[in-house]
Parts: sequence; C-alpha cells; structure tokens
Amino acid sequence: MSVSIIGCGWLGQALASALLRENIEVLASYQSQSTLENLNDLNIPATKLVLPIFFDSHDSFDIADASKALFQHDVLVIAIPPQLKRGRLDYPLKIQQLVKLAELGKTQKVILLNTTAIYNGLLGDIGESNTLNLDAEKVATLVAAEQAVQAFSKKVYILRLAGLVGPNRHPGKFLQSDRLFKNASAQVNLVHQADVVNIIKILIADKANIPSKVYNVVSATKTSRQEYYQQTAQAMGLAKPCFEQVQVSRIGKQVVGDKLRNDLNYQYVYDDLLQWATTL
Repeated sequence: MSVSIIGCGWLGQALASALLRENIEVLASYQSQSTLENLNDLNIPATKLVLPIFFDSHDSFDIADASKALFQHDVLVIAIPPQLKRGRLDYPLKIQQLVKLAELGKTQKVILLNTTAIYNGLLGDIGESNTLNLDAEKVATLVAAEQAVQAFSKKVYILRLAGLVGPNRHPGKFLQSDRLFKNASAQVNLVHQADVVNIIKILIADKANIPSKVYNVVSATKTSRQEYYQQTAQAMGLAKPCFEQVQVSRIGKQVVGDKLRNDLNYQYVYDDLLQWATTL
C-alpha cells in the first residue's frame, strides 16, 4: 500500500506521520519552502507540486517528473484548502487537474477532504443527502469540486470535515478579539484531528470494501457557540468572547455524522470536544 498526500499542511502532516509509523509508503506534495522545511523536520518524503497546473503548448500537463511520482501510488489523498475566504474560486479546477493526473497514473482510490461549509445557508439537522444552497457562490464552488472528483473512474471517498481542532489548534483561542460575535445560540460543528486521521486510515485500508461514498466527519458535541467558546477560553485563562444578545434564538445547523459511524462502525476518540478542550 502506498499513499500520496496533496496539500500536506497541519492535517496532512499528522496523517503522513501516522501512516509512516505503520510502515506505509508516503509521498507528500508541497508548494512553499516553509512547508518543505516542516516536512523535512518530520522525515516525510515530499516533492513540489504547484496548483493549478499550467498546460504546455501541446495541451498536456507541464509538471516535473518528480511530481508525477505522486500519481504512481495506490491512494491519493487531496487535502488542499479551498481558500474561499481569500476569494479563490479555482478549487474545482485544481481538483479536476489532480483527477486527470490520477487517471493517467496508477491511482486506485481518491479521498477528497472537503468541508461542511458546503452546508452554508441550511438550518437544522444536516445529513449528506440534504439539498444544498447552490445560489451561494462558495457552496457552488465546493459542490463543483466534489463533482470533479466524482468523475474519477475508480473508488472515491469525499469527507466533509467539520471545524478542525487538535494539537496547536485549541478552540479557546479561536474567538479572541474585542468585537461582539454573532449567532450565540447556533450549534458548533467540530472534529478532532486524531479522529480525522483514524477515519482516513480506515478508508485507505478499506478492509470492508466500502463503495464510493460521501461522509460527514463530525463529533457528537452538542452545545451553543457561546457556551463552547466561552468555556474553552476560560479553561485556557483567556478572556471570554462576547456575543450579541438578540431576542430571536438562532439554532443554526447541526451536521449529522451517523452515516459514517454506521458504515465504518467507528467510535470517535474525541466525541465530546467541550470536555476535551476544558480538561487539557
């Protein structure tokens, strides 16, 4: 078994390290020198790949031979950030290019790490089959990326990740500013890095031979934004973030992850992220 990881940042590095500890062959991609230095410090083999990829005069991909090695492994994990907050809308193009290279190579399985931001604009309990708000440009961009990876001719898993927490990402630091925050009563949707790594490892091994699926990856933490971020900040000895107090309660969306739990028979290591964050 061999795995390539495209976009080896905070989550990708944790995944690569976990796979290497199990003697699984790993090759990561990087774009910046700082990422390469981090990968070298962790002894993670890496090669440069800059996205989006430019075409040469013959309408073929112009990438170095070293980068082509990323598409000679059994599993391709795509962990590149959509960068929607920076106004980037080329996420689907990047995915489309990676899928084309995977088709040309020896990739047997693609795992796309997407985000539950794909449910923006929805309220209540949200599962994988909910109708999405395609009128929102960011949602439409995330959907287009998923459609691009679903065009891969072999097995595909799409993981819609809730907000990520874990080592060096304590939620108590997330809302530290002097401004008033909105949506005090909205539900939090979070997942720990360790659980995401565990789930990806299960899908890489694929002992149950699960067909291509879309999964929500989210803990069972059920609490409001105000309660969660005030308690986690207090646990770190930081100032409590202040929230706007309005007359109308806004429940927001609660992302439901039962489908993954049932299909993979997976029990989250960190299912109560309020307890985790306040007892570190």
